[in-house]
Amino acid sequence: MNYGDLFAALARALPDDAPALVHNGTVTSWGDMSRRGNNLARAFLSAGAVTGDKVAFYLRNHSAYMETLAACFAARLTHVNINYRYVEDELLYILDNSDAVIVVYDAEFRDQVESLRTKAPDVKLWLQLGGAEPPEFTKDFDTLANDGDGSELDIERAGDDMIFLYTGGTTGMPKGVMWEHQNHWLANGQGVSSAPDRKTPPASAEEHAANVAAKGGGRRSYPACPQMHGTGLFISLTALTNGGVVVTTDTARFDPVDAWTIVERDKVNVMAVVGDAFCKPLLKVLDEEPGRFDLSSLRHIISSGVMWSPEVKTGLLRHHDGLVLMDTFGASEAMGVGSSTTTKDAGAKVAKFRLGPNVKVFTEDHQEV
Repeated sequence: MNYGDLFAALARALPDDAPALVHNGTVTSWGDMSRRGNNLARAFLSAGAVTGDKVAFYLRNHSAYMETLAACFAARLTHVNINYRYVEDELLYILDNSDAVIVVYDAEFRDQVESLRTKAPDVKLWLQLGGAEPPEFTKDFDTLANDGDGSELDIERAGDDMIFLYTGGTTGMPKGVMWEHQNHWLANGQGVSSAPDRKTPPASAEEHAANVAAKGGGRRSYPACPQMHGTGLFISLTALTNGGVVVTTDTARFDPVDAWTIVERDKVNVMAVVGDAFCKPLLKVLDEEPGRFDLSSLRHIISSGVMWSPEVKTGLLRHHDGLVLMDTFGASEAMGVGSSTTTKDAGAKVAKFRLGPNVKVFTEDHQEV
């Protein structure tokens, strides 16, 4: 499986006007996301990028993040995430270490880009999202995304095309974790949730797209955490590969009132967070103004990166007893290591941690436990 083939098949199978992305209330349909992604893919190739070349994403959460990812998949280019809190030396390190040839950046970071541009001579294309007229050495994101007929690229893709995920959870400088599309697809459930029997993996991208279309699309997922980290990125990718919707906001800092407003306004089904740092403020808002927000659409809150505390889970269930609260345990290098799930039906008790089906634990002297 290749994500470029999956995205293309889904765009053909789903209604052209089915929503794919919602950013600050503005909707991008599956048809428009596909067309814009294909136009960007051609622009990247026209700039001199070739199969396997790296595209650096210097962006906050935005519809453009997933449009650029779709473009990379379509053109067989490799995603590279940049932490937008990095300063010049760290930025240059990522560009150099990844061999990035294209950089897509938010206009907010224009000053940083201008200061490091001459130190990154291998970058063939700088692309600015939003803001005033971009500097002369860059091109405008929306101009390139809208330039062309948006047709599918006539290109043969492979399961070993790559996604990079630079992780700061290491000693020293960030390390690039290298995922092949096929392995990521396998680790991420290989589409069985959309299969008619919910257990048989589809044999092709077309079969998966037909399964998704028969279900009427997927869920609305809101990464409240940054898409430039693995949790936000992979939740977003999971939503789209299941024919769903990715909901984003470009609020510079996490705002719990804004988060609950988005859940209510955009009918969010799944929210992705990172433990108590997100959930304590979310609960505080609900405790201070119970009943202010309509949370009825929300079914799952998924946390990865750190566990979140039992009392906060219990508090969230007090305000919405239909929630399923899930801790997922993994790493940038590994998915599905283990999980725990908490619901009201389980007595609001934190469920026992369960290992994933492909995980074993050993003692230091190699005895399985």
